[in-house]
Amino acid sequence: MIKILIVDNELLAGVRIERLLKNMQSIIFIGQATSEVDAVAMVATKTPDIVLMKKVMPNIDGMSFSSMCSRATNSPIVIVCPILDQTDSLRQRDNLVDALMSGCKAVYARRRAASSGERSHLYSYSYQGIDAIPIEHVRLLKADQKYVKVYTAEANFTISETLKNLEREFSDVFIRIHRNALVCINALQGIKRIDGCACALIRGIEVQPQISRRLEPKIRKLIAQL
Repeated sequence: MIKILIVDNELLAGVRIERLLKNMQSIIFIGQATSEVDAVAMVATKTPDIVLMKKVMPNIDGMSFSSMCSRATNSPIVIVCPILDQTDSLRQRDNLVDALMSGCKAVYARRRAASSGERSHLYSYSYQGIDAIPIEHVRLLKADQKYVKVYTAEANFTISETLKNLEREFSDVFIRIHRNALVCINALQGIKRIDGCACALIRGIEVQPQISRRLEPKIRKLIAQL
């Protein structure tokens, strides 16, 4: 869960932001500060992960406040936005959500860096919020232009990572079957010929990704051992 604090002297901003965030998964609106005194107190007591702050506010020095946040115990990420009380505008809302998702990625990256051992989840960021995908539920990772599609038995997700990094990090969980696909080793069930090409049969999903000719002998040998 990621906690969001709003810093804006216009009360309508908090109402609109709360309305925007209430249906977003794994994100919670924890309140609004309308002055620097309130903002400092709420950073200390409510320990937000992200502070959304209006760019120009009376009696608040944005640089000083951001510096204070960086020294706070929880050190929230501060996102400065030109306007927070006009999210009825599609462009303003899109810009705000994009900035918020970038902040959420930074929060999870920080948590990951602070933890030890292999991470247990992948994260998908969208206008619906944040989906935490357990690694153990992932059946297939397939490159899709600049992103990677994550296939589980329940749903599909899109993440902004690379197959190369995922293969390196989870070498004991996934095996490469093609330059654009990694498959969960324990989910491999067999190989099927489709239009002359070898394709992987994967437990729990209908997608049957192609296996490259170079890697086919290795995959066949692995399946025989499972």
